[in-house]
Amino acid sequence: MDEFTRERIARAMRQATRIVVLTGAGISTSAGIKDFRGKDGMYEIVRKRYNLPSPEAIFEINFFMRQPEPFYEMVRSMFAMEAEPTLSHRFLAWLEEQGKMSLLVTQNIDMLHHKAGSKAVLECHGTLRTASCLTCGRSFEFAEIRAAVLAGGIPRCECQGLIKPDIVFFGESLPAEFYTVHLSPPDADLLLLMGTSLNVQPAAGFALNLAATTESILVNRDPTPYDAMVTHVVNMDLDRFCQDIWEEMEKTPS
Repeated sequence: MDEFTRERIARAMRQATRIVVLTGAGISTSAGIKDFRGKDGMYEIVRKRYNLPSPEAIFEINFFMRQPEPFYEMVRSMFAMEAEPTLSHRFLAWLEEQGKMSLLVTQNIDMLHHKAGSKAVLECHGTLRTASCLTCGRSFEFAEIRAAVLAGGIPRCECQGLIKPDIVFFGESLPAEFYTVHLSPPDADLLLLMGTSLNVQPAAGFALNLAATTESILVNRDPTPYDAMVTHVVNMDLDRFCQDIWEEMEKTPS
């Protein structure tokens, strides 16, 4: 990122007070969490081991009810590494502390935004922090079933029903809170898109609709098919981008 671009983006963030952020899997890869659709992503690793009909079957509710093992292997690998927030996660938490951010929408289920200290987080694909029995509906804190998952088991309720984390599978509805902001977009003065290819709906639609009326910055390692629909495109490592902008913003506080 050249000096002109860095200064221009830092200035936009310094002046903003209602930044809306959308993050995808790319923000967590430097924490050791693989993305889903990459060449060596989680879909590919689990697909090969279990000979899945399609990679996405991991997140299909009917497939999960028949064969929960692939999904729980993926969850096990995520929790076994005990990932810590990246510099990018910490930068977004800092933006919120500075009164710059009004909403952070994440497509991720790794909980790293919360771990970094962000509070205004909308997890549009649900959360791993809680889980529910698919038979009786009993709710669990994920900490209650974590040991069973890490030991290689499939967690079940006292009623013997299968326990599923409260994340959104294909065939399930997204949280009502997401549809509220989708239908009535927040009054943003800057849109920041980080680590997302903008291929997953409806989160991508929410972002692109907002980008049509709001200055926007897309930061992703690789180009996306939607680059022409945003104001600024930066193709680089996300942590490096955040470090550069953070340093630039602190040179001249708002």
